[in-house]
Amino acid sequence: MKKLMLLVGAILFASTLMVGDLFAYNYQYDPSFTRMQARAATLDAPDAVYYNAVGIVKMVDGMYLDLGNQMGLKRYSHRMLFANYHDATPSFIMPNLALVWKKDKGAIFAEMHIPAGGGTLNYKKSTGIWTLLTEVGGLGLPIMPNKLKGTSFWIQGSVGGSFAFTDWLAITGSVKYAKYSYEIAIGYIGLGNISKTKTSAGGFGGQGGILLTPVKEIAFTALYSTQIIARGITRDMKTHYSYIDEARLPDYLLIGINVKPVETLSIQASYQLTFSQQKNFGSSYAFDAVAGTLLHEFAYSTMVGSAGGNIQDYKMKMAHKIALGGEFQAHKMVVLSCGASFETQDTHPRAQVPFDPGLANIGLGLGMKIIATDRLSIQLGAARYFYFTEKMMFGLIKMNKEVWSFGIGLTGKII
Repeated sequence: MKKLMLLVGAILFASTLMVGDLFAYNYQYDPSFTRMQARAATLDAPDAVYYNAVGIVKMVDGMYLDLGNQMGLKRYSHRMLFANYHDATPSFIMPNLALVWKKDKGAIFAEMHIPAGGGTLNYKKSTGIWTLLTEVGGLGLPIMPNKLKGTSFWIQGSVGGSFAFTDWLAITGSVKYAKYSYEIAIGYIGLGNISKTKTSAGGFGGQGGILLTPVKEIAFTALYSTQIIARGITRDMKTHYSYIDEARLPDYLLIGINVKPVETLSIQASYQLTFSQQKNFGSSYAFDAVAGTLLHEFAYSTMVGSAGGNIQDYKMKMAHKIALGGEFQAHKMVVLSCGASFETQDTHPRAQVPFDPGLANIGLGLGMKIIATDRLSIQLGAARYFYFTEKMMFGLIKMNKEVWSFGIGLTGKII
């Protein structure tokens, strides 16, 4: 047990070092999602706490530990006129950890995961990075910066409980806390940075869900998770000036169906609807000094002012994600799984961060669960995400991604 705790501590510490926006709001919290793409209606497994913890009421009584990690390999590309930029910095550590105790009709749990982020962006171009994102206002630089490095991540934990009123009705509720960290540095290769800022913020939220099992073979789940407004401070590491800042995780509704036609086969489907991105206040477009010309096509929302609107919600809308997955027990010790998902784009191109845009994508997952003993199982999974290229200015500006994800997890019954 001492060695296990040391291992957990090492993973949690390392997770603060490998950060970024590799997976933004895609609900890929643990290796089980990597291999199946749909876990909203998970039953009889501790990893339900990452998605809808109401499912843990169907577990056998006892205490369980779930521990996992994901690794991401990516290639981000951004074209601005005739300049092309690429980043392929891997992310080795995106951990998840859960502790569940089930007794009779009730269960309590505590969990930690990465709801967004998990990588580092590092762009370099000897001739300069020609995009408005790297402008440093007021400096009048004769040569554009040629180095951009950014990291950002959310780490979230929650504690709560689930209770089954009857065999067909159960509910869950929990309190969650999320910590946000963001850092960006702009400068010149070999000469240091001309701008460097760090943001640290935190905030609370909550979530509640329900489970309906009209018959043993079918289960329906629904969960609402509130928005988290993390408030903190942004520090300018060059001028040593700081100011109050905030970041937000959107609220969402998650619906799942779990069908088990035979004892050895389980099919899951899920639908996720993100609400807070649809709020547009005031103007629906960003204002620039030469509005009415094609220059507005180059103006990302982070670099322009709003015409009476809320710049955070500029040209954003609700996001939809659907997924279908299944797992089949091919052997008493081996469960095979696969799945597919589709996620829509929630942000207008000019409101994107061009070096790390949120794009519509299709995900394909494959993996297995190895049942080593009655008390121990191991999960292995891999997923490939195909993103749809976003174009602006008649194709002169392009943003795209390619992402591979690999996960390994361990679930054990402690007591």
